[in-house]
Amino acid sequence: MMKRSTLPALGAFVLFGCGGGESDQPSPAPAPAPAPATASATEAAAAASGAMAVDWISVDDGARTVTIDLVAGSTDVNNRWNFNGYANGEATVVVPVGYAVTVNFENRDPVNYHSFSVLQRAASYPAIFDDATPVFEGAVTSNATSMTEATAPGGGTESISFTASAAGEYALVCPVPAHAVTGMWIGFDVSDSGESGLRS
Repeated sequence: MMKRSTLPALGAFVLFGCGGGESDQPSPAPAPAPAPATASATEAAAAASGAMAVDWISVDDGARTVTIDLVAGSTDVNNRWNFNGYANGEATVVVPVGYAVTVNFENRDPVNYHSFSVLQRAASYPAIFDDATPVFEGAVTSNATSMTEATAPGGGTESISFTASAAGEYALVCPVPAHAVTGMWIGFDVSDSGESGLRS
């Protein structure tokens, strides 16, 4: 008895079942996505580095200025010993090197006096500061180490200005006794890449 070969039938199935009759021309390329809106150099640097824009940090690249609205005790975080709701170095303000910085400081803590000074970044801070001299001239509020003469609770304000003249990693620290050691500090970086904003 003669066996019939199934090979020609199988070949026909493979040819037509796998689309052998279709054109070998490549599929048309998908339409390109619309171009994103043009960002400023500062926004682009911030996006690339992870810093984000926040409403309490304003940067004017043309004038080379930064304005920071820094609020002590704005939330209940860390028993109100915080800056804009951040404590224990969990956020970092970033400004470009060489920019003039103005800090409008407000103390919303209803009970405690607070202050700030731009100091070297450290793993920990002392309970009592013998000296709170800032790394940049003028980068400290009045009577920064006093429990009774720093910026008053319940809405006391003070504005200071300084130039962020050297790139590096610093911190905004409250040198009122016992405040920094219990976490009242956040990072303050001066960037030589033009970056600005907040990293958290």
